[in-house]
Amino acid sequence: MSQNPDSGLSLDALRTRIDEIDTQIHKALMARAEAEALVGGMQESDGQTASLFHPERDADSMRQMVERHQGNLPLAVVEHIWRDIICACSDAQADTAIFLDGGAELIDMLDLARFYFGFSAELIPGSDAADVVGAVGSSDGDIGLVALADRAELPWWRGLSDAGALVRARLPFVVLEDRPADLPALVLSKADSLADNADVAVYDARWSDILPGRLMDQGIEVLSFFRSANGVDALLAISGELSEEDVMKACTAAGAEPDVLRCVGGYAAPIDGDNDPEDGFEAEEREPQE
Repeated sequence: MSQNPDSGLSLDALRTRIDEIDTQIHKALMARAEAEALVGGMQESDGQTASLFHPERDADSMRQMVERHQGNLPLAVVEHIWRDIICACSDAQADTAIFLDGGAELIDMLDLARFYFGFSAELIPGSDAADVVGAVGSSDGDIGLVALADRAELPWWRGLSDAGALVRARLPFVVLEDRPADLPALVLSKADSLADNADVAVYDARWSDILPGRLMDQGIEVLSFFRSANGVDALLAISGELSEEDVMKACTAAGAEPDVLRCVGGYAAPIDGDNDPEDGFEAEEREPQE
């Protein structure tokens, strides 16, 4: 029988090796699920509620996965497998529903939810983004997915609050060219407090007139905006290292001091998975246009 020139092994030997690796993978999966169950038991004894979604830990796990990734499998494939493993182990301990923004294409929202949270979680389509905010805020641990559109049909972020739903993550997290499940979206969930250590802070800002100035010149990204006869509402993203006072100063320096400015969450900065020369995520310049 012929041998593989790289490994020196025959076809039968290579197949035996694959079977051995499969056995190791299966044992490791069972060990991980057992460890996750122990974590869940400890959280329950401490009075904490088991959850499918751990944004800070998930971000750290994905960063480590990207850093060590090499070989023939595409990064997006490995990411999907990794997220399936994480969510399958977590979902065994948590009874979590995911509310989907009905303002976006349902098939895109389903792809996004299943790519990031697996096939075990219950998926519940909502009527619109505001419906998702309300459902998450009145739940005991459910999460929501809201599609990001430059121009929103309504200022749904007004319903976000530290007593209800907050922005906790931005998708896609690993930014790749021609990746699957690439619909831009935000993940909403409850939190004990605002994310003080988030890479990016998210603000609800409101102006009673036409929004002037160039916010991007001050490092402020407009995630989405809503224009009405009463003025402009916008969802802003800016470095989490800045205080609310600093953010107000940055808006003022851009000629766009808002009437209302309040923090409504934060998220880990997305990862550039294509290994571009500039490390990290470069936000597109998007500002309300007349």
